[in-house]
Amino acid sequence: MEAKKTTLIRTVFGMMINPAGVLKNALKGTKWYFSIGVSALAFGLFFIQTGLDLYKTGQKGFWFVLFCFILGLLYGLLAIPFFATVIWLLLKVSKADTTILETISAFCLSYSGALIYGVIGIVFSIALGWNTSVAFGVTGVLWAIGPMMYTIRELTGGNHKLSIPISSLVGVIVLLSWSTLGRL
Repeated sequence: MEAKKTTLIRTVFGMMINPAGVLKNALKGTKWYFSIGVSALAFGLFFIQTGLDLYKTGQKGFWFVLFCFILGLLYGLLAIPFFATVIWLLLKVSKADTTILETISAFCLSYSGALIYGVIGIVFSIALGWNTSVAFGVTGVLWAIGPMMYTIRELTGGNHKLSIPISSLVGVIVLLSWSTLGRL
């Protein structure tokens, strides 16, 4: 059991620092539901930081904080795998040889950095009272664009023409949807 935990932690940190190593080694042994869990928790923590920031400044009530957390979990659980499915369809057009579950798993694991930044941001928000959604939340999502580019490039067999625009577009969509949350 302890070896399995180490492998999962290594996968999360590895995807943030060395996506090539994770994609070549751990992705085959990483269950798709673990990857989606990484994405769900990353966005849950990112969105709750937004809720906490608005709560601490008196703009929103405490129920909004809980709403943000649930919305973030659902975003990471449903929206990110949906984006991965759309990307998988694009990869099929480009003759890439990956399964839909491999694509979803790799894409969701790209948000490992966002998960780590989310945990750190929550600690700083609660322990020090900082507003952390921009400093840690947005930074984590931006950090995910690099692993996402690499992931898409690997899944397309090295096609830069697809990896850069697709990962940039997904990053923009994610940040625009987050900015909408603050205006609810």
